[in-house]
Amino acid sequence: MFREAMKSYYAPLLILLFFGVMVFVDKLFSQKIKRLFLLEICLQLFLIAVTWLDQYFAFMGDNGFAWRLRSITTCLNFAIGPCSPMILVLIYDTGVLGKIPKIFYVPQIINFTTSVLSIWSGWIFSVSTSNVYRRGPLFPMSLTVGFFYLLTLIVFSAKQQNKPNRRAETTFLIAAFGGIGSAACLEVFFGLSFMIWNVSSVCIVLYFLLLTTQKILYDSMTGTYSRTAYERRMEKINFRLPCTVAMIDLNNLKQLNDRYGHSAGDVAICSVTSAILKQKSRHMKLYRYGGDEFVFVSSRICEEEMDRVLKTAQEQCSGVIELPVSFSYGVAVHQAGDYIHEAILRADEAMYQNKAKMREGKAAE
Repeated sequence: MFREAMKSYYAPLLILLFFGVMVFVDKLFSQKIKRLFLLEICLQLFLIAVTWLDQYFAFMGDNGFAWRLRSITTCLNFAIGPCSPMILVLIYDTGVLGKIPKIFYVPQIINFTTSVLSIWSGWIFSVSTSNVYRRGPLFPMSLTVGFFYLLTLIVFSAKQQNKPNRRAETTFLIAAFGGIGSAACLEVFFGLSFMIWNVSSVCIVLYFLLLTTQKILYDSMTGTYSRTAYERRMEKINFRLPCTVAMIDLNNLKQLNDRYGHSAGDVAICSVTSAILKQKSRHMKLYRYGGDEFVFVSSRICEEEMDRVLKTAQEQCSGVIELPVSFSYGVAVHQAGDYIHEAILRADEAMYQNKAKMREGKAAE
């Protein structure tokens, strides 16, 4: 039995241990997210150990108190299992969303309480004194709660409309849901052991790598793509694809910082990007080039549409906060076969011309 368990869990155990080292030395995520990932690893290791002990006590037959010990391990599996996807939702919430309401924890509290009471009531499971395991009428509860949290994670991801790489993230989560669901079906209906936690361990590591990629491609302060994502996009477009580009720069940010502080400057940057993101079309992507400079890229030749979007954003961002906020921009068209940075330079020149006109207009007022 021990040898069989080692064969089944050798790979996920090594994966989880190496994954723990990766999380421990990681520099991208906050301490809170790292603690949640480490908690997830410990939980996975604990559930693997509990699953093995449950199988071991099952092979002991009606020897001594094996049935009592098996009742405890079975209870732990049902009671704690849904905590794994619940922690993943908390990790996502910590990085992206607002505060999760307390009702979010209610399904797991009900599942935990019912699982513990099942030792005596048999609602979810029962283990007789002859060490015979039977499913109770509420047997699907634990799996249902676990899948509820996985679906919650998918919904949270799908709702982040302006989040870079959202489709890839949502697609991965749906695939993970299908993989874990298939593993659960193999265990429940075909009696195959050591499936759910093997698949879950791999999915958790891949989820961490996905979030790491998101951190690199995504500017967390503004909700735009990062400079790294911009450089990858320029490599793809250069000489190959036509597009429209715009250079965007905030006006008088230094004076704003000096007068109101850098936190006010951050608010101004976020208000400008928010105004642009609300107006942009699906084929337009906004990249943070650096500081208060942004590059707006459209995969189509639509100079007039981009100009309209930015003019509307100019009008709206001025009323976003009480502080005076405005930006200048310049638009240029890139044709296939041309050097993309020539279009960037033309857009940059047009942006400075627009900035000068705005300054002259203010002086005239």
